[in-house]
Amino acid sequence: MCRNLRGFAVIQGGLVLAVGLLVFVAWLADIDSLKGLRPGLPTMKANTALCFILSGASLMLASLPSERTRVQRSAQVAAVLVTLLSGLTFAQYLFDVDLGIDHLLVEDTRHGVELGYPGRMAPNTALCFILLGVSLAFIELKSRFVGWPSQYLASFSALIALVGFVGYLYGQEEFPGLSRYTQMAVHTTVCFLLISSGVFLARPDRGFMSVVTHSGVGGVLSRWLLPPAFVLPVLLSGLALTGYRAGAYALPFALALIAVGNVIAFAALVWGAAFALDRVEARRQRVEEERVRLEAREQAARAEAAVQQRERSRAEAAEQEAQRAVRTREDVLAVVSHDLKNPLGSIALTTQLMRRFIPPGEEGERLRKHTQTIERSVERMDRLIKDLLDMASIQAGQLKLVLGRYAVDDLVRDGLVLLEPLAIEKRVELRTRVPRERCWEECDRDRFFQVLSNLVGNALKFTPEEGRVTVEVVPGGGFVRFCVRDTGPGIPAEALPHLFEPFWQVEGTGKKGTGLGLTISRGLVLAHGGSLEVESEQGQGSTFSFTLPWPPPRGERTLAPESPVH
Repeated sequence: MCRNLRGFAVIQGGLVLAVGLLVFVAWLADIDSLKGLRPGLPTMKANTALCFILSGASLMLASLPSERTRVQRSAQVAAVLVTLLSGLTFAQYLFDVDLGIDHLLVEDTRHGVELGYPGRMAPNTALCFILLGVSLAFIELKSRFVGWPSQYLASFSALIALVGFVGYLYGQEEFPGLSRYTQMAVHTTVCFLLISSGVFLARPDRGFMSVVTHSGVGGVLSRWLLPPAFVLPVLLSGLALTGYRAGAYALPFALALIAVGNVIAFAALVWGAAFALDRVEARRQRVEEERVRLEAREQAARAEAAVQQRERSRAEAAEQEAQRAVRTREDVLAVVSHDLKNPLGSIALTTQLMRRFIPPGEEGERLRKHTQTIERSVERMDRLIKDLLDMASIQAGQLKLVLGRYAVDDLVRDGLVLLEPLAIEKRVELRTRVPRERCWEECDRDRFFQVLSNLVGNALKFTPEEGRVTVEVVPGGGFVRFCVRDTGPGIPAEALPHLFEPFWQVEGTGKKGTGLGLTISRGLVLAHGGSLEVESEQGQGSTFSFTLPWPPPRGERTLAPESPVH
């Protein structure tokens, strides 16, 4: 696979070099159709075409399997020339000077051009060439802190070009306001995307690409998730924009379509990753069970040397398989945390930018509500990803707690602040009962809030209107017990043994969630040295209670007493 990807990088470099040559010849022969592809659109300048010639040649040479020093030096020289020419152009904008390089090769006699500087590439074009020039010049450099800097620089260049490319896809022809300084010809954006992706393909076994080209589940999952993550938001937004321009619906409805489409697309991707992670974990558990069973058989057959040796070999093989399964799960987590959170961050940033341009008045208020819907959906998707990561950390025994000493009444009061509006909205009475004498607890404050919010949130979800949810704190016996009681419909007896299983939900409630909340809550309480139990009778409500051990006196640290068994 790596050899084929490097071949694609050579082809992409050749395409960029060919485009640069065609446009450069067009300037020499004054062929306007090749400069800007269509009248009225920005043109690719002669210096831009020259930089693409050098960039394409540098990418081709860097992607060749040859290890000769002359080939590598030639690629670096071409990259340095690109960086030098684009850097000087960018300096002209920064310091408002004319170094005479804009008409060094070809004279541009037109006036009234994009930025008022005939023959000069746009600032964003110069910045992209600086990033790509440095990336190609130092493509073999590995940093101790950030890994392979060339891939980060190529990513920034691709993002700048992608904005222009998507703008042209959506039919942008005018560049008012700030966008006036980001004009880039159509074929310029395409060439930048080819060069930027070529930097990744030229070294497919390094950095981000090492995850994509990996033969394990992480590599397969990333190759499955990345294409729709890039294509679906652009496609769905384009379809909604087309309908709006055709007069099929108003702008608020178009925003709603974009929001719903993106939520559905990324929800499907998240759930696909969740199911894959669940299958990997099930496989790991089966392998672990097999290893334990083989060890038991080994001990039983200790007297027979030959049998003992065979069993030991099988146990070692099972252990290695378990380690491979753990590594595979870590690859999946890397894909979930990186390749899904980044698109969500892009959606959130885009929504914030949209809110800046919402006009005042009733129409603007409707648009603002739609953007708030998008933001809530992004928050829910982000919560799903965090739940998956918390679940994996708990199962792997890698959960980290940041312990501090807090007053119990403050913990309960602060933990319920964000839930009070939900109780008011559902018309459910939310009560608290804390001891008059102030007591203290040592815990991870954020994780405590996560457990309390989960239990109280579930109680509010299932309690009908005019019902009651009570949070009670009962100290004693070396532990502090936190009880959450509700007057909801209760839980069937046959469902109680399964409540803390991951992805399990009670059927017929009409309430849907991820099925991870109680599992994560129990893992967080156990990590504190406590326990989490449930008591429920159908038709009489439910009581979820968890215990945390008393903290040691100040200046003294002792082992927490064993949690009581219920």
